[in-house]
Amino acid sequence: MKTPTHLRWFLVLLAATWLGCPTDENLDDDDDTVADDDDIADDDTGDDDTSGDPCEDFAVAAAQVDPERLLETMTWLTAYPRRDGYDTQDEILDLLGADLIDWGAAVDYHQYSYDGRTHRNLVAKIPATAELHHDTPHLVIGAHVDSTSEGGAPTAPGADDNASGVSAVLETARILSQCELDTRIDFVFFSNEEIGTVGSEAYAADAAMLGEDIVGMMAVDMIAFGPEGEDLDIATRTDMAWLAAGFVEGVDAYTGTDTVLKIDDHCG
Repeated sequence: MKTPTHLRWFLVLLAATWLGCPTDENLDDDDDTVADDDDIADDDTGDDDTSGDPCEDFAVAAAQVDPERLLETMTWLTAYPRRDGYDTQDEILDLLGADLIDWGAAVDYHQYSYDGRTHRNLVAKIPATAELHHDTPHLVIGAHVDSTSEGGAPTAPGADDNASGVSAVLETARILSQCELDTRIDFVFFSNEEIGTVGSEAYAADAAMLGEDIVGMMAVDMIAFGPEGEDLDIATRTDMAWLAAGFVEGVDAYTGTDTVLKIDDHCG
């Protein structure tokens, strides 16, 4: 199946960003720019972005980002002294899954074996009615739930790494769960990432084995630490430069945050 002409995806990094994906022709070109999307809302200061349909108007969707909810999620996660234990990660995934089900997402758990027991990653699919077949083109947006300390400290609340990323991905899913998107998005919350990317590598290996048609993946990690005016660092490979370029375009349109884009084929 070909990549849909318009793959729309929404990522929240303490603000909301809407972008349009390239057409099939753009994907075949050497030009790594993102195709124009006439549906992207104007960001005129006189616009009222608090009313309307968030599924039709990107600016309305962006205005629904709730900073208090983001902080609430981070506060909950950092209340755990550290999040690298099996039971703690499993409890967090169950609680995240309950919220996502309440919002209307289709929730499943990707299971993998590690260190003599079965572990899980949480996968929430939006829209819930999307085709589940592995041939269905889809985008993955992910964040890891665990935290640890290199120094062996008894506590590692991990506010930045990575309660911030989990909060952003969860808020994205909450807003998008209102919509019948024309392209499937899988929100994946990974376990056991800090001990050697165990959860994400298991997920990627199984996806490759099944022939999953993953059009692109955005990993949200460490987005809440820095001085006033901190920039947003984006790293990607050459073949995903179109996705990164579109993300930068969205950040410029809706947040005004400075971005640093690094194209490095050793990424991922």
